[in-house]
Order: sequence, then structure tokens, then C-alpha cells
Amino acid sequence: MDHLTLGQRVARAREHAGIPQSKLAEMVKMERTALGRAEKGERKLAMTEMVAIAEALRRPLAFFVSEPLPAVVSRRSDNTRSDETSQALDDEIEVFASDAQTLFDLGLLQAVTRSQEDRTPQDFSQAEDLARRVRDRLQLDTGPIYHLADVCERVGLVTYAAALGENGPDGGCVEVRDGLAVSVVNGEAKSGRRRMTLAHELGHWICGDAYDGSTGDDHEKMINAFAIHFLAPRAGVQKIWNEHDEWSVRDRALAVGSIFRLSWSAVVSQLRNLGLISYETRQSLLDREPRHGDYVALKLSWDDEPKCPYVSPGFAAACVEGYTSGRLTAARTIELLRGTMKREDLPEREAESLDSVRKLFAVGGD
Repeated sequence: MDHLTLGQRVARAREHAGIPQSKLAEMVKMERTALGRAEKGERKLAMTEMVAIAEALRRPLAFFVSEPLPAVVSRRSDNTRSDETSQALDDEIEVFASDAQTLFDLGLLQAVTRSQEDRTPQDFSQAEDLARRVRDRLQLDTGPIYHLADVCERVGLVTYAAALGENGPDGGCVEVRDGLAVSVVNGEAKSGRRRMTLAHELGHWICGDAYDGSTGDDHEKMINAFAIHFLAPRAGVQKIWNEHDEWSVRDRALAVGSIFRLSWSAVVSQLRNLGLISYETRQSLLDREPRHGDYVALKLSWDDEPKCPYVSPGFAAACVEGYTSGRLTAARTIELLRGTMKREDLPEREAESLDSVRKLFAVGGD
């Protein structure tokens, strides 16, 4: 990696952490001018300095030294996304994509053969049809999806829920290689919004445009339409709606939202999409956003997913397998797991037998 790119990453991580240059220099025992030159790409950073900087900024070393994947470079080149929150999301995507590539290279993550027929819908009818076909392909019925990240992994999309702030960016995804992509969602956003974001990124991946800077508002609307129909299909929503026909319209909407784990705006919009409520009723319901107690009063609730820190189960299993097989150190495994596990939570490695050690030395002596 060139000195300029490395320096820019240090500066970006430092600014995101809210640490002045002089303070970071003090923390890592460097001259401020030396750090300043390094951030400008005018000075090479020694590995010991990089380790100290990574620890001070609480970033994995891989964030600073890994070469970005082509899809990440393409994402960053979109100059319409230059605000600070987008840069924070891009940072998380870049590191997570690099980590997924590492696990793939070690034989711990597998790529998935995807359908080559799926394309971005051109209208709402096509979006609903695509959602139905993807559900059929995954052998899902018309009920709610309780483990969305697990379902996404079945088509090659692994997920990380990062701390991006309650009002931060929703999420994004990039292709790691053919048949494998990563998505990062804001784990501090509300639960229904997190799920909608993940379903949206799944739509991008399914349609073969994990990131395309040329996509516009109409394109995003179609992906959103796919996402809502994937999360809450027509038949499933109608079933719940009819089962509670003795309830008020608002309470029936609460039931649908709870069971399908949708945000209030998403469930109300979907009820309108399906012709179950009028436009006027939709507006009235949007003006009365429910509180937690409204759900509790009806004995309704749902589990949050994915809430940070969170990595999807296949990714987590790959990390643990890497540790138990000796392909990853304990420190690297914990780093990859992103705060979802502590060192003492890792399973014990099986001790090598005396015979296996003897064979190792015998091979080395040949």
C-alpha cells in the first residue's frame, strides 16, 4: 500500500474518533510533525507505529494495511457520498469486506452460486414477483422471517451490524468476489429500520448490483419495493390482518408490524400497497406513531435483529473454525468477531497428540 493511502486512513480514523493530531501523537509517542507528515503520505510509518496507532484508535490493524477491494474503490469514488457519516459507513464496509476476503482465502467462507436471471424490477408488480420468487427459491413460506441475516447468508451475503449512530447512515453492501458479498447495517437504528435496510441490501445483491454509483431514485424505489414484499408478502400480511378483524385498524396494523418486524412507516405503507387501507387512513396512521406500550398492551413484541455488535452466524462460525483449526490466532479471531465474543468465550483447541507431533518432525527431517 502506498504511503498516501495509509496516511489518509490514519487521518480518517483519527478524525472519526474525535482525537486531535497532537493528542494521537502523544498517545503513540510520536512527534506531532512526524504524524502530520505521515498523514499526508510524506513519511513512512513503521509497523510498531502502526500497531500503536491502531490500538489508540481502537481499529483493527487490517483497516490501515489491507488493500481495498475493487468494489470498495468503486464505492468510494462516488463523489455524491462525501459526508462524514457516509465515510464512516464506507470505513466499516471496507474492513468487513477485507475480512470476508481473508476468511474466503483461508477456506473458511464459501461463495454461493447465484441465479443469473434476477434483474432490478422495472415496476412494483415486478418487485413483488421477484420477492415471491426469491422466497420460493429459499423455501420460505409466506410468514415472517425470524433470522434475516441467516437467510441472507444462504445467497452469499454476510452481515455486520455496526455502531453508526442512531441518526447515522442506514447501511450498504459491496461484492467481495463472485458469489460472496458483505453488508453493513446501522445497528443503532431502530429494529424495523435495520431489517428493512438489510432486506434492501439483499435486493441489491440479488439483482447483481451490490454497489452501482449510477443508480438513481427510481432504482432505489424498486429495490425498496422488493424489500418490503420480501419481508412482508401479500398472503402472509392478509392472513394476519384477517385473523384480527375484531381489532381496530390501528391495532391490526400493530399486529402486522410486530409479527413481520416492520417499522411503523413500513407496515402502514405495505398495508396501503396491498389495498388493505385507504390513502387517507395511511396518512392518519402515520400521524399517530405508536409507542412501545401500545404493543405491550396488545401482548405484542419482537426480538431485535440485527443489533450491534452483531455478525451473521455463518461469518461467526467461520471465525471460530479458523481459531480451532489453528488458521487464526485468538487475537485475530476476536478482532474479526467485532465485540460479539471475548477471548474466554472461544472454545478450547484440541491438543495435538504426541503421534501427530512426531509425524510433523519426521516430515521436517525428510
